[in-house]
Amino acid sequence: MLTALSLAHRARLIVESIARAMALVAGWSFLATAVFISVDVVCRAFLGFSSGATTEISGYLMAFGLSWSLAHALAERAHIRIDLLVMKMPLGLRVWMHLAALLLLLALVAILCWSAVNVLEETLLWNARDISALRIPLIWPQGIWAFGLGALAVFAAALTLEIVLLLAARRPDDIDAMMRPRSADDDTEETILALNEAPHADPEDRP
Repeated sequence: MLTALSLAHRARLIVESIARAMALVAGWSFLATAVFISVDVVCRAFLGFSSGATTEISGYLMAFGLSWSLAHALAERAHIRIDLLVMKMPLGLRVWMHLAALLLLLALVAILCWSAVNVLEETLLWNARDISALRIPLIWPQGIWAFGLGALAVFAAALTLEIVLLLAARRPDDIDAMMRPRSADDDTEETILALNEAPHADPEDRP
């Protein structure tokens, strides 16, 4: 049991590190979206031309950034959850509620991935392109978007496996620490850690 739990923990950490890198790329895509729209608006207003695909490209970047950040949001417990009743339950019952919520999320993600695969198959069948002047093959933005959903599914599955093994090992405190909603103390601790790890931080400015 300990060996299986250790392997599941390592697998979850590997997927989590990949999700963190994907979220970083997603963040830059949102910045690129803002820059692209700003430049396109300025060019249209003062230079008389534009890309001709502002809506399409910005939409692709937003969808890509959203889907690529979902797995990291799950790892950081940043998804919106209604935990008013759950957090008032005793620990023994609360961990089962955490698992139930995770299983429901996994089922939803499986449906989304199945739908994404159907969309990709139809796009390949018809060799679909967007209606902008660039005529971008839709398989590229849709494929990148679907990859983000797949990453969320893999991470949710890895997390579920670890939670199940922790339940079998009777370690409810570890499960609650992994799944409970973020508190103000968690955010404060994360901020302090980030300040202490900043490469150019002045030691006098550290808490």
